[in-house]
Amino acid sequence: MTVMDMLIQISIAVIAFAFVILLYSLVQTLKILRAGLDEMRLTISQLRTDVTQIAFDVKEAVHNTNAMTLDVRTKLNSLDVLFTSVNDIGHTIHTFTGAAKESAASLVSSIKSGSGKPARDNGIINTIYDGVVSSIRIWNKIKKI
Repeated sequence: MTVMDMLIQISIAVIAFAFVILLYSLVQTLKILRAGLDEMRLTISQLRTDVTQIAFDVKEAVHNTNAMTLDVRTKLNSLDVLFTSVNDIGHTIHTFTGAAKESAASLVSSIKSGSGKPARDNGIINTIYDGVVSSIRIWNKIKKI
C-alpha cells in the first residue's frame, strides 16, 4: 500500500468520525428542541384552559354588574318619591315659617299701635290653610311608603 492510499483511508476515517460526532450533536440538539416544544405545547394547553375560565368569570362578573346596576337604578327611582316628599315638606315648613313671621309681626304692630286686637289678614289665613292641607297630603304620601 502506498502512502497515498493510507492517507486517503485516514482522511476517510477522520471524516467518518467527524460525521458521527456531528450527527450525535445534531441528535442531542433535536432532543432538546423536542423537550422545549413539548413543554411549550403543555403551557399553551394550560393557557387555553385558563383563558376559558377567565372568560367565563368575566362574563359572570359583567352579568352580576348589570344586575346590580339595575337594582341600584330601581332603588334610586323609589327614592325619588321620598325626595319629592321631603322637598314638599321643606316648602311647607318655609311657608309656615313665613306665615308665622307675618302673624308675629302683625301681632306686634297691632300691640304697639294700641288697638289690642291683631289685624286679620285673609292672605295669612289662606297661607296657613294651604300649608296644613299640603302637610296632610305629604303625611299621607309618607305613610304609603
